[in-house]
Amino acid sequence: MERRNKWLICLVLMCAISCTHKSKVDTTGSNYPPQIANIILNKCALSGCHNNLSYVNADELNLTTWDSLFMGSSTGSTVVPYRPDFSSMCFFTNTFSDLGITLQPTMPYTKTPLSKDEYLTLKNWIAAGAPGADGRIKYADDPSRRKFYIANWLCSVVTVIDEASLLQMRFIDVGDNNISKYPYCVKVSPDKKYWYVSFFTQSAFVQKFNAADDKLVGEINLGPGVWTSFQIAADSRYAWFIDNSNPGKIAYADLDSMVVLSTYTFDGNFKYPTGIALNEQLNKMYVGVTNGNFVYNIDITNPLSPIIHEMPIDGSTTVQFQSSVDPVELIAYPQTGKCYMACVASGEVRVFDMAHDALLNNILLDTGPAFMGISGTTQKLFVSCPDDTTFPGNRGSVAIIDMQTNTIIKRVNTGYQPYGIAVDDDKKVVAVVNANISSAGPASHHVSGCGKKNGNITFIDLNTLSLVHQKLLEVAVFPFSAALR
Repeated sequence: MERRNKWLICLVLMCAISCTHKSKVDTTGSNYPPQIANIILNKCALSGCHNNLSYVNADELNLTTWDSLFMGSSTGSTVVPYRPDFSSMCFFTNTFSDLGITLQPTMPYTKTPLSKDEYLTLKNWIAAGAPGADGRIKYADDPSRRKFYIANWLCSVVTVIDEASLLQMRFIDVGDNNISKYPYCVKVSPDKKYWYVSFFTQSAFVQKFNAADDKLVGEINLGPGVWTSFQIAADSRYAWFIDNSNPGKIAYADLDSMVVLSTYTFDGNFKYPTGIALNEQLNKMYVGVTNGNFVYNIDITNPLSPIIHEMPIDGSTTVQFQSSVDPVELIAYPQTGKCYMACVASGEVRVFDMAHDALLNNILLDTGPAFMGISGTTQKLFVSCPDDTTFPGNRGSVAIIDMQTNTIIKRVNTGYQPYGIAVDDDKKVVAVVNANISSAGPASHHVSGCGKKNGNITFIDLNTLSLVHQKLLEVAVFPFSAALR
């Protein structure tokens, strides 16, 4: 709220004093299409507002040129190609409730609002990809572009973040808003060619997208189930999908032909399985549980005929199905043969030697963990803790664990209710999605096409273990999981 108020005060002081447009502005060289240039340059990119000299004090949004527009504002991208429903420029320039979201203060501030024709011209331009006068569509030039993908649980979209600029570049519709909805897990195949998304609903499908253009390739029919967690093999061809039901199951699928090769039922003994750690070198994977003191230990030497047993992880020899340890999220680090288990009920990370099925360490967090990410270059484990109270006035933190000493070396206040984590060792940042779903969390800068309050994404610098900047890049409602291409 403080950030929003600061921005509003700035607009009042700067725009009310200086924004005048008595004469037409020269649009030459802006690379806006002529009709768009006439609107933006004559009404917005003016002295005291969003031009080269004043933009720092106007929400950091510079509208002088098409290129500067896509440098974004303090909350990230103001215009997202093809998505006026996720472009805040539309929300603050629209005064017609029948045309979509209207937000205050109306822009241009204290001046005559855009006419309906002007607004529709702007909106339709964005819907067409917001091309420059030269025909370029932002971010469409590089099919191998590196990206972060954010699955928004309470909004059937995946937000795509450009790795180079760390700005929102696309919003991709997923699911069908009927049966397949509440996107839960998003993952990119190791060959970087495709990304997949699962849903926290009783559904038969997982969706496959082309990572070059983020277009839907098709759906993999896994059969009825609550298909949540999954893991893709190193060859990018095969994957295992977890049905978080009681009894649950695991589907082993060929991602090329998009067919199920085998379904593991464990004679009906899978009870709310969730989370999966795969070590192909050992032909083994662990699968966690929502309630219990064990994981499922699965030999996949022959993936069409797995050998499955329950393995207690609390030092006992008796399997318990009531809440006690609850290892709900797992991540394998094959380079060391270790598996890290995020145990919600016991508030710890348990470290296992997958070669010998042996407990190596318990790392006490004093709060329930959610997701994890590993930096191989720095040997750090990042753990999101949505309900941590370390930082007064905030709910949640990210714990950073030294994987060599198994100790917590720092906690970072990334935002309100952090969940998904994606580590980028090349750019040396860690993306953290902050759900901010609680009514007690800070107000968002704006609503979006999903309505309600947006969550956001922040970045930790791998070198300093501090936030890259103070920007909260808003995504959609309840951002939950994250992946890196």
